[in-house]
Order: sequence, then structure tokens, then C-alpha cells
Amino acid sequence: MQIIESAKAIEPHLVELRREFHRHPELSEQEKETSERVLRELEAIGGYHIRSHVGGYGILAEITGTAPVPPTAPVLAGNPVSDADATAPQVVALRADMDALSIREDTGLPCSSEQDGVMHACGHDHHITILLGAARLLRKYQQNFHGTVRLIFQPAEELSPTGGSRRMIEEGALDGVKAVFGLHVWPNLPAGVVGCKAGPQMAASDRFSVDFEGESSHGAMPDQGNDALVAGAQFVTAVQSIIARNKNPMKAGVVTIGVFQSGSRYNIVPGSCHLEGTVRTFDPEVRTMIEKRLNTLFQGIRDGFSMKGEFQYHKGYTSVRNDPKMADFALETAGELFGDAYAVRLEEPAMTAEDFAFYLEKVPGAFVWLGTTPEGDPVWPLHSAHYAGNEDVLWRGAALLASLAMKQLKADETVGE
Repeated sequence: MQIIESAKAIEPHLVELRREFHRHPELSEQEKETSERVLRELEAIGGYHIRSHVGGYGILAEITGTAPVPPTAPVLAGNPVSDADATAPQVVALRADMDALSIREDTGLPCSSEQDGVMHACGHDHHITILLGAARLLRKYQQNFHGTVRLIFQPAEELSPTGGSRRMIEEGALDGVKAVFGLHVWPNLPAGVVGCKAGPQMAASDRFSVDFEGESSHGAMPDQGNDALVAGAQFVTAVQSIIARNKNPMKAGVVTIGVFQSGSRYNIVPGSCHLEGTVRTFDPEVRTMIEKRLNTLFQGIRDGFSMKGEFQYHKGYTSVRNDPKMADFALETAGELFGDAYAVRLEEPAMTAEDFAFYLEKVPGAFVWLGTTPEGDPVWPLHSAHYAGNEDVLWRGAALLASLAMKQLKADETVGE
């Protein structure tokens, strides 16, 4: 296959790029140097019309194929267009996120983060590199497709519940786009395997906080105070009933309380208690039910303990839902490129979240996982200080994204041969 050979040929450059991004991670909304490095790479490739500072430090880069335009524009695979759109130019979008996490790296890599306490622990250094690799391949095969490919380099994916994708959309990232694709490295899949499923693939992610305000007193005279810690403990216990007794057991849902702060000394009755947690769901009705039940439980415990308090619920990312035809198309493309053994239809979604969901709410598309763990190696999870990624999959990701775009735009058959 020509595109496979071309992707392998640029692998050494991709490895160096990835290491550069890994050494210099930047947190959400601080991706200034990362964005500038992406711009320099795109300018070196040439052929792209570029917009910078989109939605913060985001970048939109477009390349238009030079293949002869047929009498009617191509019909995007899996996404029929109306007669009114039949002659409209087609635009396919590919997206990568750029931000890092507040984690102190513990990989021992020669290219470890030089920014103390900041690390590309979610593989976004891979994502940037892969999309830049796809940019090179699209430039090389520009004569083999017609229509436009828009590359979206997005900031602030980790900034839940806000996320950077919504701002990119507001500033035109999806204007005129007929299909959108994204990729995430995935340590739970074998290295090089592409996984995708129709419908929900990742969960909606919400955040809530609870504050109880009682009255402190001497630990020897608890009757003279109002113990906020006990109220908080009651809330933690009561919340377990939501999943066990209020949710349809055939529908998934998770409620996790990750913060419980109360008390200052062993012999003082705490006068305040603060809790924070997350809710993960796939079904909008389950999502709404859990929010209502959390608030009801809070109010009952607050009033039952004669306290003051506050409950806040922040809706974050919606569920990543792949268009069924686009999911099939992505897996077919991966199978053609790498062999059927490397294209896996996922049986189960993940409770993790991604703001790529907001692109899929606007435009048909698919979000795929690219496995990174070699056989026999330990599976270090994303967001772990030990997550080291896998540079051997960079060329695969670049070939896949470029092929998805070109096939959607009716690329010349020699690209896949």
C-alpha cells in the first residue's frame, strides 16, 4: 500500500516530534508553545490555509485536493447528501487535542517532561503528532482527492466540564463539515489495534459538590454542636442507593465521591463538610435521574440534621456517540490498511469521557481507539504517572486518519493499494 509505505517513511520524524511534545507539556488553556510548534510544522509541510488562536490556542488548517472534480461532488461514505447539497464542496474534519495534565511524570523516559508536575499522561502528544503525520500524507496525496480536509488542533480537552471543543465549534471548526473523525491512544488494546463501536463509546461526565454547614463544638460535648462530618457520611452512604435501587439495572451509571473534607482536630466536632464527585452515564434519562436524586438526598440530609448547605451540579461532556455507518466505515478502513485482525468492533464502551462528543452532536462521524500496549507489557492506564505511550503506533495513526479523510472524499484507489 502506497500510504502505508509513505507513513512508515516519515516515522523517524514523527518519533522526534512526539518526543519534543512530550518534553514540553502544557496545561489546558496554556498551550502556547505547543500551538506555535504545530504552526511551524504545518508551515514546513506547506499547502495549508491556516487559522490560529481559534477557541484559545486552537488551530484550524485546511488543504483542498487537486484531483479533477467530477460532474457532481462525491457522496461521503456512510453519509448520503441531499440533492441540494449534491454539488456543494465537501469538507471532512480530523481532530487532535493538545493539552497535558497536572501529573508528575514517573516513566524514566529520556524524553520525560521538563515541566515539573505537568505531563502528557493522556497521550495527547501522540494525538498532535499523528495528526501532523496525517497532514504530511494528505499533502503528499493531494492530487488524489477532491474536496477539503480540515485539521482541528484543539486546546483544553481536559478542562471538564467546559472543554475546548465547544469553543472551537463556536468559532467555526465545523462550518461546512460533512464528517468528522478523531482518535485516542488506548492502552487497554494491543499495540496497533483499532477499536470502534456504533453508538455510545464513552460516557457523559458530570461533576457535583456538596457542602454541609453545622456547628463545631468540643469533642467531649457533641450535643453543643451540630456534626457536619456525620451528615457528610450519611450522604456518602445514601448515594449508594441511587445506583443500587433507583437506576434501571440494564442501564449503566456510576457515581463516585472522590473528595471528602471535614474536621481540623481529633477532639473537635466538625462544623463543616465538603464533598465532590463525578457522575458517568450513557443514557440521558439516567443522567437526569441521578442529578435529581443527588439533590433530593442532599436536601433530606441537610434538613434532617438542621443544617445549612449547598448542592451544585455541573453538566460536563455528553456521551461520545458514533454514527453507526461512520463506525463501520472507520473499521473497514482500518482493516484494509492493517488487516482485519487490527480492526476490532468494541463490545463495551468506557466510562471515561471526551469532549469530542460535542463534534459528534453536530456532525456524523466516529471516534476510534488506537491500542498502544505491546503483548506481555504491563498496562499502564491513561492519567497514570507511569503511562509512557508507544511510538510504534504513530505511523499507523497517521495513515488511518489520512485514509479516512481521503476515502470520504473519494481518494484515488491507488492510495489504498
